[in-house]
Amino acid sequence: MKTLIIYLSLAVVTFIINFAIYNFSFNLQVTPFLHEKQRVDSGVLMLKTTFPAYLVSSIVITLLFYIVNKRRNSKA
Repeated sequence: MKTLIIYLSLAVVTFIINFAIYNFSFNLQVTPFLHEKQRVDSGVLMLKTTFPAYLVSSIVITLLFYIVNKRRNSKA
């Protein structure tokens, strides 16, 4: 159970970091050049596409950490 919590925490932290980096760079680079309606539309599009993509990314990264840890522990 402890291992599951550790890997779930890793997935959540990875997801938050990925999304924060994307959101920060998007706001810094694009937002000043958009009108209000375009900002709302791009925000909805970002939630439909980027949110699931980063969720999948964080799960894949967590699975990679799990596989590497399992191999490392089996050799020890």
